Amino acid sequence: IPDIAKNKRLLPPIASTYIIVKDTTLTRLLHVSGSLFPQDEIAIAPEISGRIKRLFIKEGSFVQKGSVLVKLEDAELQAQLSKVKALIDLAEINAKREKELLKGGGTSAELLERADNTVITLQSDFQMLKAAIAKTEIKAPFSGTIGLKEVSEGSFVSPGTKISHLVNSSPIRIECSIPEKYTSLIKKNMKIQFHVYGNEQSFEAKISAINPMIDPISRTTKIIALYSNKKEECKPGAFADIEIPLSVEEKAIIIPNEAIVPDIRGLRVFLLKQGKAKPKPIEAGMRTASSLEIIKGLNIGDTVLVAGASLMKAGSRVKAKPMYMK
Repeated sequence: IPDIAKNKRLLPPIASTYIIVKDTTLTRLLHVSGSLFPQDEIAIAPEISGRIKRLFIKEGSFVQKGSVLVKLEDAELQAQLSKVKALIDLAEINAKREKELLKGGGTSAELLERADNTVITLQSDFQMLKAAIAKTEIKAPFSGTIGLKEVSEGSFVSPGTKISHLVNSSPIRIECSIPEKYTSLIKKNMKIQFHVYGNEQSFEAKISAINPMIDPISRTTKIIALYSNKKEECKPGAFADIEIPLSVEEKAIIIPNEAIVPDIRGLRVFLLKQGKAKPKPIEAGMRTASSLEIIKGLNIGDTVLVAGASLMKAGSRVKAKPMYMK
C-alpha cells in the first residue's frame, strides 16, 4: 500500500507570487447606479389646429434656437387679416370724420365714442389674428438635435399632436439616488466618475443639484450631475455606473482580488510562513475592479500569497516570487 502522506510531501510546490502588506493611500468611493437624461427635451407640437404646409425638420440634425421647424397652412388667417386691416382703415376714416363733425356740431359725442371703439375693437382683432398666424410657425425654443418625425407634410394636426422631439444633451444630466447615511458627505460641485455600457472610457461630471429632501420610502436622496458631452459620446436614456468619492485620501490595507479565496465561512487569504501556505480569515471593505480593502485580519508586514491562491490548502508547499502592485 503506497504511503499517501509520503507521496503528498513529494508533490512539487505551488508556483505563486506574494506581496508584503503595507499602508496604501485610499479614497473611499460610493458605487451607485443611475441614468442619463437630456438637459432639455420637448415634444414638437402645434398650439393650434391646421395642415402642415412645410416640415423643415431633418431627423437627427442639429438646429439652432429660433429655427423654424414646422409651418402650418395660414392662407385663411392671412385673408382674415387683410379683411380686418381694410376694416380698420375704414373705421379710422369714419372716426376722423366724426371728430371733425363734432367740432361743427354736426354729430354727437356718443357717435364719436362709438366710432373710436370700433377702431379699438378691430385693432384688437388684428392683433389676435397676427398672434394666430405666428402660431402657425413652430420654432425651436433651444438649440438641440431633432428626433424621429411622427407625421409628414400635408398631415392635419391639432394641439398636442406630436410631430417630433427636440433634445439638448450637451450638457447631459446624470441622475442617481444616494443612500440616506451618505447624504451628509455629498456636496454641490463635487466631481464624480461614471461609465456607460459599451464604452470603456471613464467620464467626469460635477454635481449640480442635490434634492433637499430624503425620500421617506426608499430612504435615498436624488442628486444631479452634469457632463459637457460636447462630442455626444453619451446618449440620453443610457444606464450609468457611478463612483462618488466620500472622503479624503486615507491609509488602508489593499490587496489584489486574486489573493482572496471565498469559502462557506467567509473570505480568507493565504500567508506565506516558512515556505508553506497558512490560511487567514479576513473582513473586507471597499472593492475596486482589481483590489480589495482589508479592514480586519491582516497586519503591516504580512506576506500574502496571490497567484494560485484558489489552489492552496493549509500547509501547501509554495514557491513564490514578489509581485508588484500597480
